[in-house]
Amino acid sequence: MMPPPGRPDRWVPPRPDLGWQTLPPMASTPRRRRGLTAVVAVLTAVTLIGSLGIVGGVVNDLSRPRGSSSEYEFLATTAGEPVRWNPCEPIHYVVNVSRGPEGSIQDVQEAVSKVSAATGVVFAYDGLTDEIPQHNRSPYQPDRYGDRWAPVVIAWATQSQTDIAFQKGDEYFAAVARPLGPPDGSAQFVSGWVVVNAADPNPTGWAYTGSQGPTVLHELGHIMGLDHVASKAELMEPAGGYMTDFGPGDLAGLEQLGRDQGCLVEPSPAA
Repeated sequence: MMPPPGRPDRWVPPRPDLGWQTLPPMASTPRRRRGLTAVVAVLTAVTLIGSLGIVGGVVNDLSRPRGSSSEYEFLATTAGEPVRWNPCEPIHYVVNVSRGPEGSIQDVQEAVSKVSAATGVVFAYDGLTDEIPQHNRSPYQPDRYGDRWAPVVIAWATQSQTDIAFQKGDEYFAAVARPLGPPDGSAQFVSGWVVVNAADPNPTGWAYTGSQGPTVLHELGHIMGLDHVASKAELMEPAGGYMTDFGPGDLAGLEQLGRDQGCLVEPSPAA
């Protein structure tokens, strides 16, 4: 099926519960598969001492590839270019940690700092919120956030609090994310949400692949416009690969989504 006029060339016909106003052009909502639990990670680290190297935030099996700057994918493209944010304006975000463990705010702040460093895009923290995003979250909520695009919300939630699924078949997800486009179909991201599964047993911090810090960072990669890749040497592998930070392909993709690519004209939410 061909995309409607004015919509990106990787547009996917929406499922019955999804529309362009809530789902930018992607095949599915990106989810971070549940990684190693803390106990498993510790046991693995003890068992494999001597056969693993830790380099630049990466737990590497020395026999495995180190990653490549070509290993990145975009959630959406239009005319051969990735759909992205206007990198010349701050990306505003709010956080709901009412169900998050102690240290969650610090993990978010460090993850945001890493994304900002990789893209050159400035992020503006607008404080705490009580919002728990739902699947059809609107990118424009003037009653809650004023006459502007709604900030990206990063929230911890239980499954009973949101209709965003943390399970598909036998797979459980540590977090789910989605960047949002404007209702008029403009090929640009203007808002988004990240929901972290409050039931996920992995610890806060950055020590292991499955830790909360790398999980939030993975989801912010989706918010910026990165899709999953197959390489376990990249954080954007569905379960985070072997990574606790962005890999070379992740960084190359983020550079294509960042400030060096030039400003965009951001659509007005009131249009």
